[in-house]
Formats: sequence, structure tokens, C-alpha cells
Amino acid sequence: MYGGYEMRAWVRRWASGRRARRWVAAFCLFVLTALAVDYFAYPYGSLLGGRSSNRGENGLWLRYTWYFSQYSRVEVVELGQRLAREQVRYAYFHVRSVLVDGRLKYRHAESADFNRRLHEADPKICSIAWVYVDGSVDLSNETVRRQMAEEASWLVHTCGFDGVQWDYEPCHSGDAGLLRLLEATRAALPGAFLSVATPTWFPWPVSGAGWTEEYFGEVGKRCDQIAVMCYDTGFVTPRSYAWLVGQQAERVPRAAGKCQVLLGLPTYEAGGRSHNPRAENLKIGLKAVRESDGVAGIALFADYTTDAAEWAWYERAWLGGEGVSR
Repeated sequence: MYGGYEMRAWVRRWASGRRARRWVAAFCLFVLTALAVDYFAYPYGSLLGGRSSNRGENGLWLRYTWYFSQYSRVEVVELGQRLAREQVRYAYFHVRSVLVDGRLKYRHAESADFNRRLHEADPKICSIAWVYVDGSVDLSNETVRRQMAEEASWLVHTCGFDGVQWDYEPCHSGDAGLLRLLEATRAALPGAFLSVATPTWFPWPVSGAGWTEEYFGEVGKRCDQIAVMCYDTGFVTPRSYAWLVGQQAERVPRAAGKCQVLLGLPTYEAGGRSHNPRAENLKIGLKAVRESDGVAGIALFADYTTDAAEWAWYERAWLGGEGVSR
């Protein structure tokens, strides 16, 4: 009798556990289905909310071949006209990188002629030398920083750029070397435009991968413009990426004070594991920017990856009207 009772109790527990497992499995399936639908459906089929706050203060990263003077005079004029038409004021021309001692890897004084023609095509364009700085460059070294500031001065005074943009991509939040470099550059170029291409702010628990609002504030005190690189974030779903871009639009301008803030949005597909083009793209990024406020403009990365369809969307959703259909 006792053995039969134990058997019946075991059967009841097993049946109850099986029902619980079924509920858990059904719930997990529901969640996975909802995530899959959201991944592929968001935000298609709806009006693009918010409004465009375009003020004609937009940016564009351009290939190093312009600095290397690999285009004709006609092509330079056409570029200036296109930048004016697309309301791109800040043109970041890649001048490649600096060596470990702070010297430019490539020096092309001939770019002075290119800059002169570009300014003739549109005097409002701010031609900026975009300088990549990798992790081999020790910004804690004062001699290196002084050499980099001198190179920035050469780019402005000899090559005709209106300013420089330091793109120190391995920079961690709180890095004092970047702050000292900005101070040295400002001292060497008191009247030139000084921009910084920066990582994003990240939420906990991955906040260590980006910059804190406090550090954005310190950088903002030392330059004219912060261009937040809102790409290669590792946020793989469209909704999460839109949320992250929206956070940049709210947090960084508030932290940067009087410093101008542009949000860099991607127009490329090929990339590493940290870039999912289904999530990180111009349409999703513009949706987030339109639903936020505070940024001076957006910057496209990059001219050589932006196709005709993306330019058309930029014109409609950013330069154009309200309530654009997605």
C-alpha cells in the first residue's frame, strides 16, 4: 500500500512538472517569436516619428584620395557643389595617420590647391583634416603631443584646411593624454576649428566600453566639435540600436555644454562582428535622431559607402519634411 501511494505521488509530481515545463517552453517560444518579429518588422510600415532638426550643420567623412590630390579640378568643384546641395558643412578629409613619434605618415602640401578650389566652390564649407591615431601612439608623451600639434598646424597653414579632427579610436574614458593633446592643438591653432571623433556612451553593464558623460564634458571644454561615432557598437537589434543612438542625442550634448555635437551614422554594410547592418544603418539612426533633440546635426560615415538610395533617404528624412513614411 505504501509503495502504491509513493508511486501515485511521483506520477502527480511528474505530471505537474511536465505541465510546468510545457508552460516554460511555450513562454520561451512566445518570447523568441516576438523578438524575431520585432527584429525583422521594426520599424517598417509606420511613419517616421519626430521631426528633423536639420540646421545645415552636417558632416561627412571622405576618402584620403582627396588629400592626395587624385581628382581633377572639375571633380573638386563638383564635390563642393554636392556638399552645398546636401547641406554638409563639415567635410572630414582623411589625411591618414600619424607615426609613433607624432609625425604625419603622409605629407601632401599639394592639397592646398585642392582646398583653395573647394572653398571657391562653396566658401561655407569647413574643410577638416581627419587624422587617425592608433594605439601605438603614446599620448602621455609630451614630445609626441607637441609634434602632433605641429603637424596639425602644418595641415592648416600649409595645406589650407580650416581645422583638424583627431580620431583617437582606442581612447578610453578618462584618458588624460587626449585632453593634453587638445590643449596643445588649441595652443598651436588658436583660430582653427578643432573636432574630435569619439566613441559612444554605453549603458551598464558595458559602460566601460564607452565614455562617461563626465569625460565628454572634459573633452567638450577643449574643442569646438564632438562627432560621436555611432557605429560598430555591437548592438545587433534595430530597436536596441535606435535606443542607443537616442541616448547619445540626449546625453552627449547635455554633457558637452557649449561644444557642438554631431552624431555619426553608418552607411556601410561590410564590417566586423560589432556591426550588424540590419540594425546599424542610416534609416534606424535617423529615426532615433528625429525623435530626440539637442544635436547640431548628423555626419555620414562615409562618402565612399553612401549609395544613391541612402542619399535619397537622407534628403527626405533629414533635409526634407515631417512624418516621412518608413
